[in-house]
Amino acid sequence: MTSAAAVTAATAAALLLAGPAASAEPVPSVVGMSESTARATLTEEGVPYTVLNRSGSASASCTVTEQRDRGYRTETDMVYDHDDHEFDRVETQVWRGIGLVVLCN
Repeated sequence: MTSAAAVTAATAAALLLAGPAASAEPVPSVVGMSESTARATLTEEGVPYTVLNRSGSASASCTVTEQRDRGYRTETDMVYDHDDHEFDRVETQVWRGIGLVVLCN
């Protein structure tokens, strides 16, 4: 086995053994579900989601093959402080939910 092949094999094994990535918020795992079931599950749980990647024909049977945490974004507001007569900057972290990878066969 060449060194490049060995590195590729080791990388693939590490990715398979690593398991799902941790999420910023607790979410149900929808990997392996049909896309419609996954959407219904996430909506019912109140989890924001978006489809990051879809491959295959959309008219076929679609399955979620991966889910990824999309992390946080920072929203900034300026709030007037009547005591100091100046604006205060208020930053809020908002979770962006999860991204789905969908394969249609």
